[in-house]
Amino acid sequence: MTQERHANTVDTQPWLMRGGAGRISRLLVQVFVLLACLLVADAYPESKSAQYKEYEIKAAFIYNFLKFVDWPEGKMAGGGNQIVVGIIGEDPFGDAADIFKDKKVEDRNVVIKRFEGIEQLKKTAEKDKPANEKLQALKTCHLLFICPSEQKQAREIIDIVGKDGVLTVGDTSGFIESGIVINFMMEQNKIRFDINLTAAEKAGLKIRSQLLRLAKKVVKDGPDATRP
Repeated sequence: MTQERHANTVDTQPWLMRGGAGRISRLLVQVFVLLACLLVADAYPESKSAQYKEYEIKAAFIYNFLKFVDWPEGKMAGGGNQIVVGIIGEDPFGDAADIFKDKKVEDRNVVIKRFEGIEQLKKTAEKDKPANEKLQALKTCHLLFICPSEQKQAREIIDIVGKDGVLTVGDTSGFIESGIVINFMMEQNKIRFDINLTAAEKAGLKIRSQLLRLAKKVVKDGPDATRP
């Protein structure tokens, strides 16, 4: 990684990896990380593609989302010592998802599981037991990233996992209205996100106030609560 930085950029990755923060509380550090991630990391090496940079930052966001969401007790009890992050559809992360390797959230190992698109899963599930198990495995995810390739099937995916304590995340226009819990968007070269609080409550999830305050917009029961 180059040593030169633009004055208005921050290197978010080291903050993600550090375990301590001196006399600053861990919670404040986590909030700072989320604020820092609001800047797209043009500080990363130029050899990396724009998409890689974008999804590396989104992966950093997702890792921190895991720290600011409370799942139903039954969901956590059934997950063993793992926090499962699923990716369904044509995966845009690629190697950028390596940020999750060897990471933990409250002593639970973060595990990545990739799934084919929902139509392909359903088609093969009709005649293949392992494929049907994969379809059911969607419900075991703690967080499920719905890729842009699944835009037309977003509501169907949410219907499948919506009552199983799954935090749905995406980055496609219209997803927040489809019932996804958190949706990314780009705004003036910054990655921002909206939160559908109604969808979170339906899924049995509790999103902590620290994360709600960082959202650009919080949707609840139809009306929008817009944040600057």
